Amino acid sequence: MNVNALQDMTILFVDDEEIAQEQMKLVLSSFCKNTICVGSTEQALHALEEHHPDIVLTDIRMPGLSGIELLTAIKQKDPAVAVVMVSAHSEPDYLLDAFRHKADGYLLKPFNFHEMLELLSDIATQKVAANRETKQGAGKSDFLLKILDTLGGRRAEIIEYVINHLDADNMFNGTYDEVAEALGASKPTVVATFQIMLEKNVLTRIKYGTYRMNMDGSA
Repeated sequence: MNVNALQDMTILFVDDEEIAQEQMKLVLSSFCKNTICVGSTEQALHALEEHHPDIVLTDIRMPGLSGIELLTAIKQKDPAVAVVMVSAHSEPDYLLDAFRHKADGYLLKPFNFHEMLELLSDIATQKVAANRETKQGAGKSDFLLKILDTLGGRRAEIIEYVINHLDADNMFNGTYDEVAEALGASKPTVVATFQIMLEKNVLTRIKYGTYRMNMDGSA
């Protein structure tokens, strides 16, 4: 259980029982960046706009809009928000209804706080990993477009190949011959393209066949 993943999370808890809100605030405030507790689904929709939570825990049976209706509204508005349904009922119909509407988890009352933290930690860990991949992917796409504006033809294909084969540290491992063979390009074209990237400070040569790509254009 990686509770450290929760430290940057904002969690919204929705329950019409004040005691449940107080308990949840007490427990989660020790692990999360921000914990918001509200007593109705209408208040939850307002809090969603104001606080942009990463994870929502909501009771299924609520006055007014039900927890399932809140789940549906959240997923329609922002599918990236994780929603965990809470209920005192363990009947299959409740579980099926929750997951049919794309719930990310299901907790039973009375709370087992260890199980709750384990579930929330798993969700937070997945969200952190997904955010990291999204940011890296967006950075590479923006960078690729900026570079491809200055080059075309086979050179653009070579640069795209390099970017698509970077490791997690933005390192590329491959020789001119390997790139030429992979793309069916001539070795002189590959060499010339690498020289342009080196001159523009897009690449830094670490050693033979190993380069670091400077995604921000700086060495």
